[in-house]
Amino acid sequence: MKKFYYYIPLILQNLFFVTFFPLYKFFLKLEIKGQENLKDIKRPIILAPNHTSELDPTIIPLIFSPLSFLLPIYSVIYPIEKYKTPDFKWRRYIYGKLFFNILGGYSSYSGSKDYSKSLKDHIFILKQGKTVSIFPEGQMTLDGKIGKPRGGLGYLVYTTEAVIVPIAVDTLFNLKFKEFILRQRKVVITVLSPIYKKDIIDLTNPTAEDFRAVSQKVLDRIQEIMG
Repeated sequence: MKKFYYYIPLILQNLFFVTFFPLYKFFLKLEIKGQENLKDIKRPIILAPNHTSELDPTIIPLIFSPLSFLLPIYSVIYPIEKYKTPDFKWRRYIYGKLFFNILGGYSSYSGSKDYSKSLKDHIFILKQGKTVSIFPEGQMTLDGKIGKPRGGLGYLVYTTEAVIVPIAVDTLFNLKFKEFILRQRKVVITVLSPIYKKDIIDLTNPTAEDFRAVSQKVLDRIQEIMG
């Protein structure tokens, strides 16, 4: 990995605390719980939040204090071509490989049902002892509810033996500008206790279904917190 793609995300994500934390604290009454679960944790780690909004990547780094050794976070994002579709409206002109890379986002690779290929960059990053964030659902919720699990999270922990840190985001779903300005929404981020490979997948030859089952167990824990 080029140093450029380490130092720029590191600097920007530390600046997130300076910019987004006071903004979210005031307008969204942001509350972060469970940060004690990050104490004494060792990399590599996989952050596993539920996916409520495109704003999620701006709020997840706030679970860490500035200059935390667990930063920067390298996020698993959609294959880059997906961001060029009309679904992303004007944002498709901004969302590109360089844009995401400098923020710590690395795309998965489409057209392959082989996790070793579609998540090869993230496997490499974790084996370098760094932090990766992946949504167990694999996509943003369409109705505010936690979606069906995908197998990427399970494959990453099986392959790299990284520690999973589930994160409950409650919630940025369908946030309106009016709600934001008038402080009508309260957002709570809860960091859950870490999960280790031996506690969640102890198999010799796991299948794609086994990997999805890992994601489902993590989502179940998140759901318990959200109620």
